[in-house]
Amino acid sequence: MSYTLTERFEVARVLSRMAGVLSRNFRVLAILALTLSGLPAVLAGSAALGLSGPFGATAGGPLLGLLLVPFTSTLLQAALIHGTVSDLNGRPATIGDCLNTAVRHVLPLIGVTIATTVASFAGFVLFIIPGVIIALTLCVSAPVRVVEGRGVFDSLGRSGELTRGHRWAILLLVLLNALIAGAVQAATLSVPLALTTVTRGSDSVLASLVIAPITQSFSALISAAGVASVYFELRTIKEGVGIEALAAAFD
Repeated sequence: MSYTLTERFEVARVLSRMAGVLSRNFRVLAILALTLSGLPAVLAGSAALGLSGPFGATAGGPLLGLLLVPFTSTLLQAALIHGTVSDLNGRPATIGDCLNTAVRHVLPLIGVTIATTVASFAGFVLFIIPGVIIALTLCVSAPVRVVEGRGVFDSLGRSGELTRGHRWAILLLVLLNALIAGAVQAATLSVPLALTTVTRGSDSVLASLVIAPITQSFSALISAAGVASVYFELRTIKEGVGIEALAAAFD
């Protein structure tokens, strides 16, 4: 699979690449998403409803649930980035390889996530536009960390270099991804509610323990695959780096 150096960021090409990755590896990536995002969401929802279980109505259950979700979300992000890059190199994504990469990068990625969140929040406090610009500037920090193995702040700076000159196009992709995620959420909500007659109480259980976890899982799946595809596009058009060189980081 070969790529040529260009100078233009192509939104359609990124979307096509992302769709290809998801279609070719849907089973593996969906299992990862449901396990690392859906299951923790079920546990957190159980705690919120006061149900019994590992994170249910026990002392410290809700707190443990809240701590678990960010940790597993970071694992999922790294796993899906690995899966996306591996697929673009012509290698089928495997659960074992994705999880191995996730475990190796989880702690630095937590640092990247915290730094990115704090910087974006500071921008939003000043005004909405600076917050949006900062978020777009730092949007590929996670793939930089996973693929290039850079430190936390070096990953942020590297993301700024890669996204420079292409942030409006990336913003369009973010909006399109939000529309896709919204469509997924609408579809997820409509099916069980159309097929199931429930009382108000059981409706709350259905939403917290079934609908929300599934929706969250597939939103995370679309988001991570999109970010990894954006990163590859930026490396290709700005540096002429083929996916073989990116995937070599996993060897």
